[in-house]
Amino acid sequence: MSTINVTNLSGRGGATPNLPDGANITGVATATTFSGTLDGSLKTTGTPTLGLGVTINSSGIHVSGVATVGVLTGGTYYGDGSGLTGVGETIAPWSYNPDINDTLASVNTGIGVTFNKKVEAGSGTATLKIVNAGAAGTTIQSWGVSSCTFAIQDFTLGSLVSDLTINQTYQVDIPSGFIVDSNETSYVGTAWTFTTQDAAYKLYAWGKNDFGILGQNNLHPASYSSPIQIPGNNWGTFTGSDGSTHGANIAITKSDGTLWGWGDNSQGQNALARSPGYSSPVQLGSNTNWSAYSSSYYTTMAVNTSGELWIRGYNAYGSLGDNTVIGRSSPVQLPGTTWSSSSLIGGQNFNGAIKTNGTLWMWGRNSGYGSLGDNTNISKSSPVQVPGTTWRNAAAGKEMMLATKTDGTLWGWGANGNGQLAQNSTAANSYSSPVQIPGTNWSSAIAGGRMTAHAVKTDGTLWAWGTNGGGQLGHNNKVSYSSPVQIPGTTWGTTKSTIKSGAYSTLARKTDGTLWSWGYNTGGQLGLNQATPAKYSSPVQIPGTDWIAVQKIAYESFGVQKDNTP
Repeated sequence: MSTINVTNLSGRGGATPNLPDGANITGVATATTFSGTLDGSLKTTGTPTLGLGVTINSSGIHVSGVATVGVLTGGTYYGDGSGLTGVGETIAPWSYNPDINDTLASVNTGIGVTFNKKVEAGSGTATLKIVNAGAAGTTIQSWGVSSCTFAIQDFTLGSLVSDLTINQTYQVDIPSGFIVDSNETSYVGTAWTFTTQDAAYKLYAWGKNDFGILGQNNLHPASYSSPIQIPGNNWGTFTGSDGSTHGANIAITKSDGTLWGWGDNSQGQNALARSPGYSSPVQLGSNTNWSAYSSSYYTTMAVNTSGELWIRGYNAYGSLGDNTVIGRSSPVQLPGTTWSSSSLIGGQNFNGAIKTNGTLWMWGRNSGYGSLGDNTNISKSSPVQVPGTTWRNAAAGKEMMLATKTDGTLWGWGANGNGQLAQNSTAANSYSSPVQIPGTNWSSAIAGGRMTAHAVKTDGTLWAWGTNGGGQLGHNNKVSYSSPVQIPGTTWGTTKSTIKSGAYSTLARKTDGTLWSWGYNTGGQLGLNQATPAKYSSPVQIPGTDWIAVQKIAYESFGVQKDNTP
């Protein structure tokens, strides 16, 4: 048998016995104290008891409880611990995601903690906040325990409603009692910070190539029906809103924060001087601190890391927001330094943006449909506030708007002649103030098309409504709807850059990195490499995986990023 090492073993009458190495013990040994090493390989021929609830039998050593008197101590215990009860252990983090003080976190990172023991849901609210001047400020998202995942020792916050901002520092707050163990012992809580840095991505485009908007340094062929890469491997993720019929595509490089544009430049929206256009990317200015952009109908705008908003291009309806109707081929700044990079909106001759305090502002063309949401049909050449202070994300269609709030509600305003505001009726041709769209738990993945709308809920379900003559709603029919109808599937992406609607076609990404398209395909905009384009009224997969984000660069063209993994 194994060797028994003890610190004090007394014989009969108090004598000190002389036991040779490897001696067999066949009786019962008891002691008021026991110290040293308990080895799980120890076996006996009987069922002796070492007092104080410590039992040694043929299956090893078992501690059945805690004695009211005496002490059991040991330097090492072997086995799986299944027989241990009454042993206390605090909940302690082993690792964080992102790491504490990480400066290279992805803008679409997951957030969670791995603990030293099994964890379960407690109660309370966890928050993600923006850090400004070294202190946690605005809360951008919060989670209850029901929105989180508890997988044995791994704890993960629910998915982000939108991608984080490049080069922004965030603080995660998990309060005391939010996490507990199986004995209902509360974790004391934690808070840590991390800073995002966007990854480098390859950029692909397809569809019509008007004005060279596909970035291939040519105007012919007039369209591409398969994804073709735009030169460069250091493009950042899409941060802008949809383009429009005469749009331009803008992207931000990861490494230096520079801003680039190509496509139509007839209004100076892409360079310092007006010209027909650029079929390859050209740098817009020399600044290297841009964090977000938007391209729309003859205009482009961008926010820098200081929260300043700059805009240029066509201005007949006041769509530049600079209190004039004078076009600009050089950027002009709109007042303020609290513009958020999380949501810039570009529509047809109107634009908008959300500030860091959750307020939503619109300007430009407003006649006819009330696209600015300010309860009028009067165009504005300066920003006007849409009622509310908890706006999270917004997207523009041709003459309508969609926007989500932080409580998961979805709202729309503007044109409704085809049911695109989901009010279960087309009796009202338009709404000049926000009206709520039925449903709850809407995510930041929303898209407005020419006369259609798409939106994803936080459970990954995708819904669509509006006109459907080309099957662009994805319902496997050509029936128009004035209320949300679900498209099959439950794994559609929930961040703002995972779905876009064109004039008569739609593109969406799933959480597994696959990319899907449906609707008209006359310009190859579905990316299916078809010599004879066909319409599809249900989602069809575009070849490839590892797609990251999607962007509409014109009504019949799309640009998409892909992971830069070799």
